[in-house]
Amino acid sequence: MFPLDNSQLHPVDTTQTYVTVILPVAVPKPYTYYVPEEFVPQVKMGIRVEVQFGKNKLYTALVVEVHNKKPEAYRPKSIISLIDEEPIIQPIQLKFWKWMADYYCCTLGEVMNAALPANLKLTSETIITISPLFDDDFSDMNDKEYLIAEALSIQSELPIEEVRKILDQKTVYPVIKSLLDKKVIYIKEDLKEKFKPKKIHCVRLQEPYLSNPALLEEAFELLSRSTRQVEAMMAYLQLEKKSDYVRRQDVCKKADVDGSVIKAMEKKGILEVYEREVSRLGSYEEGTAEAHELSDQQKKAIKEIDESFKEKQVVLLHGVTGSGKTRVYMEYIQQALKRGEQVLYLLPEIALTAQLITRLQRIFGNEIAVYHSRLNNNERVELWNEVLDGKPLIMGARSALFLPFQKLKLVIIDEEHDPSYKQRDPNPRYNGRDAAIYLAHLHGAKTIIGTATPSVESYFNAKKGKYALVEMPNRYGGIQMPEIIVADLKNDFKERGKQGQFSSTLLDAMEETLKNNEQIILFQNRRGYAPVYRCSTCGWHGECRHCDVSLTYHKGFNALKCHYCGYQAKLPPDCPACGSKELRLQGLGTEKIEDEIKIYFPEAKVGRMDFDTVRSKNAHAKIIHDFEEGRLDILVGTQMVTKGLDFENVALVGVISADQILQFPDFRAAERGFQLMTQVSGRSGRKKKRGQVIIQAIKNDDPTIREVRDHDYFSLFQREINERQTFQYPPFYRLIRITLKHKKTDILNQAGYIYGKYLQQHLGQWVKGPAVPYISRIRSYYLLDFMVKLERDPKKISFAKRTIMDAQTHLHHTEGYSGVRVSVDVDPY
Repeated sequence: MFPLDNSQLHPVDTTQTYVTVILPVAVPKPYTYYVPEEFVPQVKMGIRVEVQFGKNKLYTALVVEVHNKKPEAYRPKSIISLIDEEPIIQPIQLKFWKWMADYYCCTLGEVMNAALPANLKLTSETIITISPLFDDDFSDMNDKEYLIAEALSIQSELPIEEVRKILDQKTVYPVIKSLLDKKVIYIKEDLKEKFKPKKIHCVRLQEPYLSNPALLEEAFELLSRSTRQVEAMMAYLQLEKKSDYVRRQDVCKKADVDGSVIKAMEKKGILEVYEREVSRLGSYEEGTAEAHELSDQQKKAIKEIDESFKEKQVVLLHGVTGSGKTRVYMEYIQQALKRGEQVLYLLPEIALTAQLITRLQRIFGNEIAVYHSRLNNNERVELWNEVLDGKPLIMGARSALFLPFQKLKLVIIDEEHDPSYKQRDPNPRYNGRDAAIYLAHLHGAKTIIGTATPSVESYFNAKKGKYALVEMPNRYGGIQMPEIIVADLKNDFKERGKQGQFSSTLLDAMEETLKNNEQIILFQNRRGYAPVYRCSTCGWHGECRHCDVSLTYHKGFNALKCHYCGYQAKLPPDCPACGSKELRLQGLGTEKIEDEIKIYFPEAKVGRMDFDTVRSKNAHAKIIHDFEEGRLDILVGTQMVTKGLDFENVALVGVISADQILQFPDFRAAERGFQLMTQVSGRSGRKKKRGQVIIQAIKNDDPTIREVRDHDYFSLFQREINERQTFQYPPFYRLIRITLKHKKTDILNQAGYIYGKYLQQHLGQWVKGPAVPYISRIRSYYLLDFMVKLERDPKKISFAKRTIMDAQTHLHHTEGYSGVRVSVDVDPY
């Protein structure tokens, strides 16, 4: 039997052109529209078009195919307008999106939503327009209605925001409703493009002075009666020598004049004010420098990587903290840039970019650009366009994967082990490391994944020969690995009683370090002041209204806060349950540690780096810069301080509670604990001399703590790989977690029965659950988990994914359960 071609599946209409588009909504498959004749010459794959989907909603859709195949299941609507002249994505990007949607069990629309900057997605905005039934009779209107009707008779259309301005009031819907009832106006949905290029006011000489500078003497004569105008002219001429364009505000600032002076000079025909489009991304204006000489170990690593790339596409660079992996990356970046290729340098978190971008800019100048979630929407669009035009070097967090690369030939994934590479919510729930490796494969690019603490999966892949493995076992410059001391908190508290959070070992070391004018990093992986506010009489504790978690006390806000939904509550003066005044704060977070340091070391300058202190765009860079410049003696932080930061004067690192890191209900607890403690230990003694690390623990005989102390990654790997093989966990088995969510427990439990029954019928013993998760309610939604665990067989995995999506459709088509949310997380770790 011969396979059917497309023409047998879809009737071909050679007289009509159709487009298949992706809509930025979670519909299961792309949608087809027909193309009006006037748009046919301009329509092409990769451009955006305006379409109607649903009753009244207008969307920006992305064209993925132009064809002549008319859909049989529905009558296609017409596209309304073309938004772009040239494609904003490349065919290879679309291929990447399709892979991501298929692999991570989501829709193409959800991938598109994640991939495109917000300002390339147009918003549906309400527009009011004059009704054709209106006969210019204003007699039956009040003052506000008259104002709007009159404005519409002049402008024909008004967005709601403009109506608010005209009436000078926020609530305008009653007025609009009245005008609708009187058939004076009607509402239509219009699309508003958000991105607008940034423009600044600049000044330049008018003719004839612009083309004939010899005439400037005459210009000065015209200005001679006004000292301020002469000073403004002098300022302009000085600035004009240094730059391609001169901003009006720079002239005013340099000459200490205001805009009226420039306006007067414009009237005299000497200066001209004009608008210029500029980038929001800024530029590097200092000189570049050569990268420092390679060490013997770095040269050896480069030689081994070169050899590996002859046979393998992916190399795992396993180098201890401070071994100089970044310098190796720089060598490969320089080679790629000389060949005119593009490079993607991925980092797990924005906090890492601040320090590293400065180092790379010194070498690569303006060839580098940074892409991350803290950029505003207009900056993202500009960077998107720069990459489309061939920007050579992009550094970014996981979202940088979606940029429209043209000539991507090298991908570097730094700190590849980091869990921040995993997108948790919303869809697509992708792993940035794994997706980057696939993206590199599509582009035919080489990939270097580097870390001091490889993930068990990556090291397993290297040992099995899927990746090449290159080791850098020594620190740069011959510096020794830090001395790691385990402080026994149990004995310490026995001997001197529990006094605060610091052992005598850590306090003595801190005192010595500060005496030597050296710096300290203290790591506690919990923000806030105290995680529990409890009544010691009846046991009541502060809980979130919307989530099944305790509220954390934040001293900075003097409030109890939920770290899951953001709910905030005041501290009750007495117990809401029994009325007792015996309320106590229990546990510790970074705020409490910061407070206690000030008791022991009142003269020390203390900084804190956690989610609460780095909310603003440049806050993390300021904290890092202050610590680098020695304006802080002690830096307290969460896992942000563990990630690849390089401080030359840090002599001591303290891990406040190793037990808290390791005692976590997760099969990766030991691996993650080893990574966190090893990474933060690596911040100590990187440049001058051997550093010291003190790990505080009650259970100090834990094998993971011993492996951290001995810098013994291989023993950890061997132990973990044996346990995972025995208990059927990755990398030997694949996991897919499905979470059902609903605000009512009875509906959720019944939905769990229906969904679970469908899965069990088709997947049998691969299905585990349902089970109530560790945190059973988040943002008012109750949760129920299933886990699908199966062998690493592509056919079985593909079948399981199809069944999971079919089960979701089955549940939503069952009466009464369409409102149950289902989230699928492939590789949930």
